[in-house]
Amino acid sequence: MFVLTLLFSLLLSACRGLQWPEQLQDNDGPMEVCSGENIRLLWNYTLSDGERVKDMVWTCQPEDKAMGLLASYVDDTFVPMSEFSGRLSHLQDGGIELSCATILESGNYSVAVTTIDSTGTETLYRQTAWVKVVDTPKTQNGHIEVIQEREAVRDDTSDRQWHVHLSCGHFSDLGHPPVEAEWKTPDGQTLSSSYLQTGHFHLLLDNPVKGGNYTCYLPSLSPATRCLARDSALRLGVAVDIDEVGARFSMVEARQVQMQADTLFEIEQLHGVNAALKNDTEKLRLGLASASLLISFHAGLTSHFTGIGTLKPFTAITNAGDAFTESTGIFTAPTSGTYFFAGSTGTGRADKWVDMFLSKEGVTVARALTYQYSSFKTMGSVQATLYLAAGQRVWLGSATAITHYIADTTSFSGFLIHAD
Repeated sequence: MFVLTLLFSLLLSACRGLQWPEQLQDNDGPMEVCSGENIRLLWNYTLSDGERVKDMVWTCQPEDKAMGLLASYVDDTFVPMSEFSGRLSHLQDGGIELSCATILESGNYSVAVTTIDSTGTETLYRQTAWVKVVDTPKTQNGHIEVIQEREAVRDDTSDRQWHVHLSCGHFSDLGHPPVEAEWKTPDGQTLSSSYLQTGHFHLLLDNPVKGGNYTCYLPSLSPATRCLARDSALRLGVAVDIDEVGARFSMVEARQVQMQADTLFEIEQLHGVNAALKNDTEKLRLGLASASLLISFHAGLTSHFTGIGTLKPFTAITNAGDAFTESTGIFTAPTSGTYFFAGSTGTGRADKWVDMFLSKEGVTVARALTYQYSSFKTMGSVQATLYLAAGQRVWLGSATAITHYIADTTSFSGFLIHAD
């Protein structure tokens, strides 16, 4: 019976293999280490009878980065990576210690232990620990300053009301993880800061303002606060005394200043609206003037014309705007704009040409060429849309001397399409 019991104990011990007798950390959160202190990972283990360590490897995976090798243990020799030489040391069993930790060395640390038992079987064991390196907050002068800002501010993010506001700072570094200052009111109520701006935590006081001491402090349970030196001035809350009457008066003053600014802004807006209305009115006036500007004419050749030169005289049937001169056959633009012109003609004699052109200030812009032979009669026409500046002229002309234009088949027309 004794032999069987002893044999069972030996078998149980052999089956168990490497054991981790201690827990490195609680499962509720990471292991917190203050910046500049040492990271001690006490990965102690117990080997079974006949079991020995073949090798060990330590790694770390920082936040949002790839896993990196810290050190290895081969042939009973601890070999740290070059970047950790002088800072990383081997403790008992699988434990290591990294001195002067920085916030960049927060991450998931692990050790992988490979053992060989008496039968030559290799087994891999792993232990991990999440480590967060905490850095302390810092101010520009080593202590916290709390003041009541001279001017009240309007909270445009919520109630759009004016508030007395306090500031607490001046922080050059909020630490890691960053701290958030809290406030204690005269009646003992704890408040969070309203916002953080340029290294200062601000508190907007509720209306109506209550006078008394308002204290700004760093929460004692904050990891960054716990890492502060025991005699650090940043562990001390700082108070500012608020005069209730003066505080309420500052809000009245702020409202008056804002009302003046709003009034000036509205006046400027009205000036802008007035200028826009004047501009629109002027555009409307010009548009109406353009729409009411009627320029058009239609005229027929007064008598047959033979030869070369400007066709004339004409008899006007319509001449709105009096821009066409009958005696000269010339249209003179009374205003700048876009015009349309048309001319038609024909010859009633055999072997006679019609070689008519439309001219703008002596430049031909359209031309019609016809020839009558035997008893056949022919007609020709010219058309053009032209831009004329005020005072420019347009007319019909004959290009050759052997032409013959019949009065009752020759006409000249034009009208304004759009004035500038």
